[in-house]
Amino acid sequence: MATQKTGRRTVKNLVKEFKADRVKNANIIVDIMERLESSDTGTTLSAVTGLHHVFTHLLLERAIQRTFKSEGEDSARNKLNKWYKEMFEDTLKSFHKLLNHPEKGVQELALSSLLKLLQCEGLHPIIRKTSYGFPYKRLKVIIAEVVSVSEDHRHLVTLLQEYLECQDFLFYTLLAVTEVVKTHAQTHTQTDTLTETPVTFMNNLILLVEKLKVPPPGSSRPLVPPLLFLRPPQEAEKQRKKHKKEEEEEEEEEGGGQPTFSLPYPDARHALNVIWPAILNYPLTPELFRRVLVALPDLAMPHLDKPLALTGFFMESYNMGGAISLLALQGVFILINKHDLDYPDFYKKLYALLEPTVFHVKYRARFFMLCDLFLSSTHLPEYIAASFVKRLARLSLMAPSCCLPLIIKFILNLLIRFPGLKKLVHNTSVTDHAGDPYQPGEADPALTKANQSSLWEVATLQHHGMPVVSRAAQFTKKQALPQTEVDLGELVDQGYDELFERSCKVTVKEGIATTFVRPQGLFLYPEGKMADTWAI
Repeated sequence: MATQKTGRRTVKNLVKEFKADRVKNANIIVDIMERLESSDTGTTLSAVTGLHHVFTHLLLERAIQRTFKSEGEDSARNKLNKWYKEMFEDTLKSFHKLLNHPEKGVQELALSSLLKLLQCEGLHPIIRKTSYGFPYKRLKVIIAEVVSVSEDHRHLVTLLQEYLECQDFLFYTLLAVTEVVKTHAQTHTQTDTLTETPVTFMNNLILLVEKLKVPPPGSSRPLVPPLLFLRPPQEAEKQRKKHKKEEEEEEEEEGGGQPTFSLPYPDARHALNVIWPAILNYPLTPELFRRVLVALPDLAMPHLDKPLALTGFFMESYNMGGAISLLALQGVFILINKHDLDYPDFYKKLYALLEPTVFHVKYRARFFMLCDLFLSSTHLPEYIAASFVKRLARLSLMAPSCCLPLIIKFILNLLIRFPGLKKLVHNTSVTDHAGDPYQPGEADPALTKANQSSLWEVATLQHHGMPVVSRAAQFTKKQALPQTEVDLGELVDQGYDELFERSCKVTVKEGIATTFVRPQGLFLYPEGKMADTWAI
């Protein structure tokens, strides 16, 4: 229990007293640590903040386990610094326990304090080293706690995002996740319970792995400075100057300037080759299965030693139909385009996915962006491209109004991309459904006779009630098409809300007539029965 003397004071005042005289007020650390066990959330939060400030101060002062050779190991100052080290370790253990506190606010503050103390210790290490040294052991414990088997820590994983932008933190987090995966796999393999992996563990793990974005060699992604060598706070700079002379007397002078860190890609790649195959061996819920399909093409496939080993996974997913097939598209295309996978039915499967339901799925934007990418190949026969154009045109008669600008612009891009398809615009021999040779029920896009048809469906949209749709469909009246394609990025996510906002911004002339008889008031129309029935 806190003494009566310190119990009446706030943690903020106790921290000020400690910084004023850390030798005389050393027991303040114990008093603040006791408050961590309080049942009051506010008291716990203030105690975490106070201990964070206390040990940040001690690290900046280099007072933790610092040995003064001139005084001997048994001197009072050396013993005190050793005791500071013991209190520091106890505080870190207490913070780790708070990661499982019932209140999420306490969990988040404890994790934030752990990460900031890790950074501070890296900038001002307890044991001085001339080479680059990252507190990897401490980080490994933090990651193991965050990727919990029993607690949902997804909100804590989100807090790591800022730090994962730093090269060294990203790399050592990769190593820590590798250790977690190996340990978990060994434990469950011995007991043959891999299929009983808790969903909580997978939710935490996959969310963290989704944030481990390792740039491939030659990437143009800007490099962020390492975590440990960001600009120190002004207080740290003052303390460094204050103790510069003392450090030169007590320690060996470091040479070579400030060390730098460059992410070792071979080691990072090896870590990814351990993590991702392990994830695919775990049982995945439908939601996690979809997230893995989304993450694999960008986060894993550029770094895997044997990407073709994913062929079975992607092909099974591609054949499932629905949203799963949409998400497997990119992975299958990468295997075909970059790894020479022979899959002649790819465009046949893609053609089959163009159904009215595609406009109502969650991943609609992703599907159309990928579809635009797949149909950009210059080796694609024009009669295949014509089938996709005609299929999209037929879908425009059934699609929601908010999706029509996207469909029309997509069709226009394909016409520009494949100049031979311009004959579909001006084919006057096919003007309606009755004489259309196109066979919408044919599953093979090579046999639909779409190149003999026309775009009468798009011409029909010229009379659509929404001005944005009717204007977009006007290109069928023009003799020449635009020379450049339209960026679909602004249209793929467009919904009714965006259309409504755009319509509200349109300026119209005042005095537009909405009736041929000017009303004299509410319900007061000449020769009308409303005035005889209603009275106001």
